[in-house]
Amino acid sequence: MAAKTKEAPLETRVVELYKQLTVEGKIRKMNVYTFCKALDISEADFYKHFASLDAIGRKIWASYADEVISALKESETYASYSAREKILAYLFTFFENAVKDRSFIAKTYTQFTLLRTYQRKFRSHMAEIIQEGVIADEIQSRHLENLYLDVLWGLHWGLIQFWLNDESEGFTDTEKAIETYMRVPLELMGQNVLDSAYEAIRFTLGRFQLPRIKILG
Repeated sequence: MAAKTKEAPLETRVVELYKQLTVEGKIRKMNVYTFCKALDISEADFYKHFASLDAIGRKIWASYADEVISALKESETYASYSAREKILAYLFTFFENAVKDRSFIAKTYTQFTLLRTYQRKFRSHMAEIIQEGVIADEIQSRHLENLYLDVLWGLHWGLIQFWLNDESEGFTDTEKAIETYMRVPLELMGQNVLDSAYEAIRFTLGRFQLPRIKILG
């Protein structure tokens, strides 16, 4: 087993050891020197791949977004999904893939310095979906795109917390939570009763002529 580990690419070995030490609660007590000593590599070799230990964590989290987006874009049916379906598909795929690193995610999901790159990739992907939805008239812009992104990120992070506390078989409660918690924001992003009321009022006011008041002089 040790021989196989030695044969793995250096970056892979670094990532795997980082995950292991994080889950074991040891990584915060280490610096680059002690980490390299544990892996039996030089600091020079380490710095060829990463600028710091936190950079490893950021790369791991960023890879979660890359894996999800890649899997979705390789799907034959994904392109035909509505904006709503694409947003839900991202979340379902994220949690399907995340199972393999659940212990690592549990240890790091509150460390926002590590989630920084992942958050940027998530928001960028959601921004593309929202823009597609606006063009297809599935999402109402209302000049609230940044607010939509904030809401989607907040819900995504909250669902991670829910999933980490989910003890249902196959995490079926998390699947239900995705559909339940996302329903309202997704409906509010689309055409809804408020838009209908606004259009009705605007139409009425546009046809309503105020009587001219003659000012007596």
